[in-house]
Amino acid sequence: MDEKQLKNMWNYFLSLEQDLSNTSRFVEPQGQENVYSFEFAKILILACTEVESAFKALCKSIDGLEYGVISKYKEIIMKKYPKIINAEVTVSRLEKTVKPFSEWEYGPLSWWDAYGTIKHSRGSHFQNATYLNAVLALAALYVLILYLAKTLGYEIDDYKSEYITSEYASGFLIADSGINLPDFENEEKKSALTVKDGTLTVNIGLDNGK
Repeated sequence: MDEKQLKNMWNYFLSLEQDLSNTSRFVEPQGQENVYSFEFAKILILACTEVESAFKALCKSIDGLEYGVISKYKEIIMKKYPKIINAEVTVSRLEKTVKPFSEWEYGPLSWWDAYGTIKHSRGSHFQNATYLNAVLALAALYVLILYLAKTLGYEIDDYKSEYITSEYASGFLIADSGINLPDFENEEKKSALTVKDGTLTVNIGLDNGK
């Protein structure tokens, strides 16, 4: 995957993110995360379809091979990036953080299973088309895009969003450049501009553990 393709994936994420944000005009998600609807079903299906593309690209970047089943995606990604289960993002509308891959620590991803039931048996599993599953799928896509960018050596601070955010790609010009993704903590952070007591300082080669 080249940088243009990754940017296209990010722009698609932003489009889906806006679709999810628009649903808040009709449904307040706080306290109603398990409300289901056709709109959430649409977002879940589209987000997971793109998640699968991201799974395939990340696996290919790891071992050069292509796979087509979730069990293989999990095996390859967890072997290379076992800390992806700790990747945490903030959902601004919920005012809380989520870890979309945390369930891989002990089993399957519930939001991915929900996608499968909606895709193949929507009539009998429509209750799985919830806001929570839709937002977790989008959060997973966000995390995978950042992992792809880091794996392929692309800059991640350009990936700015409003509904789903993280400290991994802060995007601020005059601020600490955030924290590294899980599995990349030992990498040196890029030069960052900070302001303290009115003095502009350039911090070069900051390490996350220092």
